[in-house]
Amino acid sequence: MKALDDNLFNKINSLKKSFTASETKVFNYIEKNPESVVRMNIRELSNAIDTGETTIIRFCKKTGFKGYNDFKISLISSLSKEKQSNKYKIDILADENYNSIAEGIYNNSFNVLKDTLSLINNEILDKCINLINNAKHIEFIGIGHSNLTAQDAKYKFLRIGKSVASHSDPHLFKMAASISDREDVIIGISQTGETREVIDSLQSAKVRGAKTIAITNNDKTEITKYADYVLLNGFNEELLETGSFSERISQLFIIELLYLGVLSKNKDKAMELKDLTIKAVT
Repeated sequence: MKALDDNLFNKINSLKKSFTASETKVFNYIEKNPESVVRMNIRELSNAIDTGETTIIRFCKKTGFKGYNDFKISLISSLSKEKQSNKYKIDILADENYNSIAEGIYNNSFNVLKDTLSLINNEILDKCINLINNAKHIEFIGIGHSNLTAQDAKYKFLRIGKSVASHSDPHLFKMAASISDREDVIIGISQTGETREVIDSLQSAKVRGAKTIAITNNDKTEITKYADYVLLNGFNEELLETGSFSERISQLFIIELLYLGVLSKNKDKAMELKDLTIKAVT
């Protein structure tokens, strides 16, 4: 069993005397099983502890979090510090061989994907898939490495017959958002959740009545204020560089879920269109 990070543990432990018996039961289970908890949704945790979901939400709010997902993000961050020895570090090139580098990249990517999987809210994911499936037009927007993810998303959805765009020039995607309407879906991708151009675009789209989705690693950032739905991806706060390989993998994981979800709703037609696009370029 891994211990909770000292900061999180101390924060919760300082409030322990104020917990009810049922809240103490929640705390004891989380303290003993943190790695299992990050892979559970609130219903699964409720069943595991044999207590109500409202008790779990009350516990999370009493410890300073907005809700269960907010608490789980902090728990994932705490556990990631415990795994530091298994994660890829930027300075590994200075004193490690290439096999160690490869293993480090693999371990870090695996951990980030596992974190992303634990953050998936199936109900929200399904709503996002339905929005995209029924949209007249879809815009994927992002800056820097998030724009690479947006371009990949455009490529995927174009091949199954969706009207979709993604622009590298921020002026272009801000213009596109400003003329969107209620039949469109604008999807903003920002690892930090604070990318100004992406935030402004989602805000413009909301004013126009378009549906908006944010893909980010933090549900407390500004981008979420203008998103109808938020899809959270895992991250590794120990990496010092932006646009890391593992961060892109976690974003692409979310895109793949959306793509396969839409594909499953239109399988025959989508596969026919996909075959046509293959023939067009071969």
